[in-house]
Amino acid sequence: MQSIVIIFPYFGTLPVQYKMWRASALCNPTVDFMFFTDADVEPAKNIIVHKMPFSNFQQLVQKAFDFPIVLDRPYKLCEYKQAYGYILHDYIKDYDFWGFGDLDLVYGDIRSFLTNSILEHPFILGWGHLTLLRNDEDANTYFMKQVDGYQNYRDAFTTSKITFFDEFNHKGCSDKWRDCRPDDCWLEEPFDNISRPKESFHFCSLNRGWQQVIFEHVDNKLYMLRFQHGQLEKRESLYAHFQHRGMMKDKVIDYSHFLVTPCAIIDYPKRLVRLRLRLLCRKHTLTTKYYQWRDYIIWRLHMNKDR
Repeated sequence: MQSIVIIFPYFGTLPVQYKMWRASALCNPTVDFMFFTDADVEPAKNIIVHKMPFSNFQQLVQKAFDFPIVLDRPYKLCEYKQAYGYILHDYIKDYDFWGFGDLDLVYGDIRSFLTNSILEHPFILGWGHLTLLRNDEDANTYFMKQVDGYQNYRDAFTTSKITFFDEFNHKGCSDKWRDCRPDDCWLEEPFDNISRPKESFHFCSLNRGWQQVIFEHVDNKLYMLRFQHGQLEKRESLYAHFQHRGMMKDKVIDYSHFLVTPCAIIDYPKRLVRLRLRLLCRKHTLTTKYYQWRDYIIWRLHMNKDR
């Protein structure tokens, strides 16, 4: 079995989904998760923690490059994600694959999706919420390769602006892998990237098309649930990513079987299961309108402030 480590430089307050993330990470004992953090992250058998302030990690990144970089705030770390294999080589040298990702998500059974045949590719998935790269010199330094029409890593690393160098659709690293080395990429989408509240407060899978869904986590498996023509349907997922969902409440007592809903993470119901699942999958039209107006007002206030 090829070894995998997913890297998380994280500084500041942990997201509300962290306990859920941790429970699902512990259900994947053959994958390691490595933190560089000042947050309260408790080590476990497959959760490795390097405690340090942000200033120490800034120095660690700077040592990897012979030009002055800009890393003035933790959010800027997103630009460096595809360079972690190069920057943190001494920490991950014993792994076959390394990756990066987000904490506002829940994993399913990672190994059931990322099989040996998938791991023949040096570049897997490609999204900021989860990406894997083969741990060799070619993949670890590919972010440096300059190709006409794509972002230059020096430009991304020497500006305080967010250039989305790590993401698709911004002429960054993922685009370069996909367009220039398609045979080396596995870019299927067996995951669910969930709508932001202002798009639809009820969960909609933006990439797989299911609407008014919730998620069930049980026995190391993650399922997307919906009611279609009165029938309950399930679809297994590698992970679900809940962006801009800081309002979610964690109410779980037993993480062996839980649900992720638009308002809260809750224990799986023991009674009236079908009725409760159907209610949880309902549409949230008024709440969606609220978040649309809230974001519009915030945007207008910022516009007036900048004038």
